[in-house]
Amino acid sequence: MNDARQFLDQMSAGYQSAITLLTANHLGLFAALDNGPRTATQLASELSVDQRALEILLLALTAAGVLEQPTPASFTTTEDLVPYLAPGGEHSLHSILDHHYHLLERWGQLADVVRTGKPATDTGSPRNDRALRSFICGMKDISRRSSEEVADALPELGRCHRLLDLGGGPGTAAITFCRRWPSLTAVVYDLPEVTPIAQEEINAVGLTGRVVTMAGDFHTDPILECGDAPFDGIYISNIIHSHSPRETSGLLAKAVGVLDPGGLLVLKDFFLADSRTAPAFGSLFAVNMLVGTSGGKSYTWTETEALLADLGLIDLQRHTVAVNSGLITARKSS
Repeated sequence: MNDARQFLDQMSAGYQSAITLLTANHLGLFAALDNGPRTATQLASELSVDQRALEILLLALTAAGVLEQPTPASFTTTEDLVPYLAPGGEHSLHSILDHHYHLLERWGQLADVVRTGKPATDTGSPRNDRALRSFICGMKDISRRSSEEVADALPELGRCHRLLDLGGGPGTAAITFCRRWPSLTAVVYDLPEVTPIAQEEINAVGLTGRVVTMAGDFHTDPILECGDAPFDGIYISNIIHSHSPRETSGLLAKAVGVLDPGGLLVLKDFFLADSRTAPAFGSLFAVNMLVGTSGGKSYTWTETEALLADLGLIDLQRHTVAVNSGLITARKSS
C-alpha cells in the first residue's frame, strides 16, 4: 500500500460523496436540470427546498464534477453523466440511485446489526410505494445491460420455448430474452405488489401475451397453476443472496420441480471465490445483505454448485457476465 493514510482518508469519507449524490437524485435535481441550465433560485423554487442549502449542495456537486456551470450563476448536469442521471432514459440509473438513498438508514445501523446479528429495524416493514418502485425499477436500471450480456453468453436460452423468470421483478430479463428470440415465451413470477410494475414494462414494449406475470410468494405458493405445463428454462437472477442456505435450497428444489427433464436452469448472482474476499464487490455486498436480511449473504461458486448437485442437476458450468456478476448453468437429468 503506497499511502496508508490516504487510503484510510478516502475510505472513511466515502459516505460524504455518496450521500451528496444520492440526496440530489432523491430531491429531483437531475430531473429538473434535464430541462436545461437553472440557477439556484430557480431550482429551489422548482424543488421546494431551501435556497441556501441547495446552493451549497450544487457547489459541492460542481466541485465533484457531477455538475457544470455554463454561467457563474447557473448549473447543469455534466454532459457525459446526463444519460445516467436524467430519469427515464435508456441508460438511466435514477431508480437504482434512489434505491441506494433508501438503503442509507439501514447501513447507518450496521454497528447494532453486528452487535445483535439481526437486520436493520426497517427491513420487516412493507416498503412505501416510492421505495418499492425505486427498488424494482432500480433492478431494471442494472439489468438492462447485464441481461443482454447473459443472452450473448447463453445462446442455449434461445432454444427454450417457455421460460420462468423467478423473482423477475420488473421483467427486464424476460423482456430482453423474448426480444432476442421470437419463439420464446416467458412468465415473470414475483410478489403481488411487484407484478403490476412488470406488467407496465411488458405493455410498454409490446410483448403482452408473450411475456405474462404470475403473482405469488415462491417460498409458500405454487409456481405452477394446476394443469400448467412445466418450463424448459428457468432464470433466477440476484435472488439467492437475499436468502439463507436453507431457504435457497428450498427455493432451488421448488424450481427444479417445475423444470422439464433436460431443462436449463440459470443462476445469476454476485458469486465469491472460496476465500469470500474476492471479488471485493461481492464481499461488500454481503454486508448489504447483513443489514437487510435475516440470513442472506454472497454465495461462493463452490457452495452454490454443491446445492445444485445435491438436487441432482448435471452439466454445471460457470460463466462471467457484466461487471460483478457470474452465471451457473445446470440441467435437470432426463
